[in-house]
Amino acid sequence: MTLSELDLRAQRDSLADLLQTLPADVGEAAGDLAGRASLLSGTPVTVAAWTGERWTALAGPGTGVAGLPQTGVTNGSCRSRQGVIAADGGSVAVCWDPSARWEPEWTSLLRQACAWLSLLLRQQTTTREIDAAGAEAGVIRDVVRQLLSVRDVDRLLLSVAERTMGLLDADICGVMLREGDVVRMRSCVGNRVAETARLRMHRGQGVAGLVFLTGEPAKVDSYLDDETISHDFMSLAEREETRSALAVPLRLQGEFIGVLEVWRRRRSIFTEHDIRRMVTLADFATIAIDNARLHDEQAASTAETERARDALQHQVAVLDHSSRLQQTLLTTVIEGGGLPAIARTVAVELDCEVGVYGPDGAMIASHTGSQVVGSLPGRLPESAATRRAVPREPTHWIRPVYADGDQVGRVLLVQGRQSSELMEAVAGQVAMACSLALLRQRAASRARSEAIEQVLWDLLQGPVEHRVAARTRAQQLGVTLTGALRVVHGQIDNVEDLAAQEGWDTSQTDRVRRDVLRTVRSLDDGRGLTLASLRGDLLVAIAADIDPAAAKDLVAAVSAAVHRDQPGLRVTWGVSREHDDAIELPSALNEARTALSAARRLGGHTAFLYEELGIVRLLLGTGDDPDLQTFIDDVTGPLVAYDRDNDGALVRSLRVFFESDCSQRVAAERLFIHHKTLRYRLERIRQLTGLDLSRHEDRMRADFALRLLQINRTATEETG
Repeated sequence: MTLSELDLRAQRDSLADLLQTLPADVGEAAGDLAGRASLLSGTPVTVAAWTGERWTALAGPGTGVAGLPQTGVTNGSCRSRQGVIAADGGSVAVCWDPSARWEPEWTSLLRQACAWLSLLLRQQTTTREIDAAGAEAGVIRDVVRQLLSVRDVDRLLLSVAERTMGLLDADICGVMLREGDVVRMRSCVGNRVAETARLRMHRGQGVAGLVFLTGEPAKVDSYLDDETISHDFMSLAEREETRSALAVPLRLQGEFIGVLEVWRRRRSIFTEHDIRRMVTLADFATIAIDNARLHDEQAASTAETERARDALQHQVAVLDHSSRLQQTLLTTVIEGGGLPAIARTVAVELDCEVGVYGPDGAMIASHTGSQVVGSLPGRLPESAATRRAVPREPTHWIRPVYADGDQVGRVLLVQGRQSSELMEAVAGQVAMACSLALLRQRAASRARSEAIEQVLWDLLQGPVEHRVAARTRAQQLGVTLTGALRVVHGQIDNVEDLAAQEGWDTSQTDRVRRDVLRTVRSLDDGRGLTLASLRGDLLVAIAADIDPAAAKDLVAAVSAAVHRDQPGLRVTWGVSREHDDAIELPSALNEARTALSAARRLGGHTAFLYEELGIVRLLLGTGDDPDLQTFIDDVTGPLVAYDRDNDGALVRSLRVFFESDCSQRVAAERLFIHHKTLRYRLERIRQLTGLDLSRHEDRMRADFALRLLQINRTATEETG
């Protein structure tokens, strides 16, 4: 074997040994392959690799690369070409000068070398892709971790925009969320124009509108030149100097919720790899947005629950406080505490000011607790007494007080240190407690009133034993029945007519009647008649120690008070004579009825007194008691007594005076006395009887009484 053959065998063995190795660096491996192939062939050898777009020399002088097929190497397409050797399906070729000597036995070895280097290149590419994918996965994992750690929706959207812009190497990024038929920019970073942060897009407008329309990712490589998108935002793109854009949909459980979009200001192309990365990031961003929304909803629900709990606890505390106060108020009322006790209890418990006012607005009870503000008015103005329950002042509470269906006053609470809710809750309770206290007082007053009425009717209509017992009960009730007694009898004349005119119902009409009775019992000047009763439209009362003038004044005062309350109401009155003993009151009632009948028949707005009726009382008296003897005694009794005690002739002188047609001269002649003596006798008659014989009415009463006296005497003589 020659030396050259030994060298060639050594070169072949060296190349074969190279193929048994696994170099870490593909470039060094390509250099070793090119060097050993050159030594073997004796000519410069170039090792080239297909990059997917073109051939690139890895080692050697580059000879023959230009002649390689532009579509790469497939299935030994380079086997038949002079100066080129490649492995089947490989991406590596060995090139040399086609004019150089070449041994056929070298072809198989170099083809194996091309396959060996292709595998090394593929391993290197795969390793790089794995490393790149791992690095990208790490980046996405870090981005997702950061996104999922954000709980506030607005902060999350800002974080999504910032992370997406960094991951896609973009200049602007925006997150747009769906609002009905539009998507609105919710977070934007990198923009120069404020209008970009306020973008609103309908379906089909711009790149985001295209995504909204189709539901698929969309991109443009030259925004101003692209014809696939609308021109709605071209001027904004010019101001932002955007060149390319990429947008992907945001979907949550299949539902479109928005768009994630990036823009670049430089010339660039968004690759499929960019689209995949952005879609992946959009999916995670959607999950983060949903989590943030759920967190916000949960936080809002928790806050609302806490507010509801606090409000409920506050309400429970208010109800507990008001319940305890209500129990205290009920105890106060049950134990007999009146309005002052209620006002004091509330003022001390709530540390506020409390005032209770009567129907006329005047204060009747108050207490200020520890307050010294003095906000309580001495009288509620008419507007405050009639306006609705809630006052205009936020620190004042006014509530009506009722008793027996009538509004009898108002209660006013002025807020102190307690909350408005508590004041609102207890205001009605205080008014109710006042109503209960007044009802209790009214019940006691009603019981007393019923007892007094029973005493009254027993005195007026009962048998003697009842009258005696009634006189004792009257003393026990604190009603004095000593001295001269009179029965006052009244009738309400036109209450039904007034009710029809005013449109009153039955309850209102009855209330007017009760008001008249209340006036009789409690006249403002203190002259009220305790023993008084109302049956229908008829009033009956007993008055003590009043002379005729005082009786007329009393009735006039009652009528005036009734007229003030009900201007159109009329009441007619009749008053009996004085009676020294309560046992005689049935007769006094008959006299008062007679006087009332005279007042109604003869007219008049003042009281008719029985003793002033004269002969009329005989005409109007009842059949059971014509009162003839009383009438005779009133007129002639003093004269008869005088004549009997003084051996006088007043009765005979008065009779002769009337028989002489009231001529003093003729009467004196018939009596055989001086006319001055007759004048003296007539004056004495006036003093004893109160009769003024110059008045026709008094003459008629005296003449009638004398005639009845004569008839009675004649009847007595005939009987005797």
